[in-house]
Amino acid sequence: MSQCLEMTFRAMISSISDGIYITDSEGYCTAHNEAFQRITGIPINVVGRNVRTLIDDNFISESASLEVIRSGQRVSKVTLFPSGCEALVTGNPSFDEEGNLINVVCEVRDLSELNTLKDELKRAKQLNKQYREIIRNYSPTVPNATQKITVRDPKMQSILDELPRIGDSDATVLIYGESGVGKGLIASLLHEHSSRSNKGKFIKVDCSAIPSSLIESELFGYEGGAFTGARREGKSGLLDQANHGTAFLDEIGELPLFLQVKLLSVLQDHKILRVGGTVPLEMDIRFVCATNRDLEKMVDEGTFRKDLYYRLNVIPVAIPPLRERKEDIFGLTLSFLERFCQKYHRSLSFVPEAMDSLYEYSWPGNVRELENVVERLVVLSQTGLIEKADLPEKIRRANQAVILLDTDPAHPKERKIIPLKAAVAVTERLLIEGALQQYNHLGPAARALGIDISTLLRKCKKLGISRVAESAEMRLSLREVEIEK
Repeated sequence: MSQCLEMTFRAMISSISDGIYITDSEGYCTAHNEAFQRITGIPINVVGRNVRTLIDDNFISESASLEVIRSGQRVSKVTLFPSGCEALVTGNPSFDEEGNLINVVCEVRDLSELNTLKDELKRAKQLNKQYREIIRNYSPTVPNATQKITVRDPKMQSILDELPRIGDSDATVLIYGESGVGKGLIASLLHEHSSRSNKGKFIKVDCSAIPSSLIESELFGYEGGAFTGARREGKSGLLDQANHGTAFLDEIGELPLFLQVKLLSVLQDHKILRVGGTVPLEMDIRFVCATNRDLEKMVDEGTFRKDLYYRLNVIPVAIPPLRERKEDIFGLTLSFLERFCQKYHRSLSFVPEAMDSLYEYSWPGNVRELENVVERLVVLSQTGLIEKADLPEKIRRANQAVILLDTDPAHPKERKIIPLKAAVAVTERLLIEGALQQYNHLGPAARALGIDISTLLRKCKKLGISRVAESAEMRLSLREVEIEK
């Protein structure tokens, strides 16, 4: 072979990403490329050496080249090399015009990446099988009404099983649970399962949203001329509208003390007295109340009437937060995904890694937060797949609270340690963001975290956390800070 041809030949095999190993008809190596040494990790120069010596020196366990020399046919073998790489070695014979073997050209293909992809595909198929099983097992547990709720968790299943029996009665129900767990939905289902759904309306009253100066007139209504600015003909209240139906008093713990007395009277006498009125009006109302606060503690503190508490707490229903019923996350996600895909005329699905991240997240905003996240993903997604990178940063970052990232349990020295300061900052940020999202106002969030409002504001500024929007509550919180100072 001329020098020019040899240079061209070596340049050609060097450009090939797979390993190339060439022997003569006796098994002596005549050439190889750089990829061969990289893949195999054989630490010696093999040019001029017979393949048999590589076997004798335990560099390889068997040889495709020798098998080709013996059989005169193409041979493929999977071989483990000193680099730890498992490779597919394919030997190809080359003959002269008379049919005599001239040399053997072996192609060495690294199987590590292929095996990794194979493992990932196997895992994806297993997850897909689990998701399909979850979807197949989901069915409405209470006819008609509960098609609005997707559950798999035994605790939620038990609550739904009790709804028809509770709905048939007129007993007052007190629903406990964090913000966003679905207390309002449970209340509406109780109404739908009662005979009142055919006779009256389901009226929701958010006790925390109506200013204390207006809540009495909004609840009970008022007579004409009862106060400055009142209508001449008067106005019926929300409880009037709930007559023969169900009144759902959400966040009952926020009801002022003076109205707690008046509500107790309604529960006892089944009559309401409008603002400025003198004649009580007969009412047939079924009360369902909800709270995210500890009413027993409020009774002890004197901020909630004891007699009213016992009047309301006839049938208590406790809705667990989403973080305590992880089995519901997959079903709820798929349910929301289907609904929003129909709403926005999209066709989307989650990749397994994204679903895993949703499962691992603590969901401080509960079902409402999950619903909002899914809607945002459907609206903003630019492809047919929702990947982990598409999720909000706080969800992707949720696993950072794990201090040890164990890449290989068999090699503990390879564990990556997050610096203590960084771990504390991550945990602090997650707790503050969770509290702000759950309570939506600085005061309750600070109490839940066990710190004062000024400390919370300082930490928010330090960590760059966006707080609740400027509002009357925010201004009130700032005044509280000034008082504390």
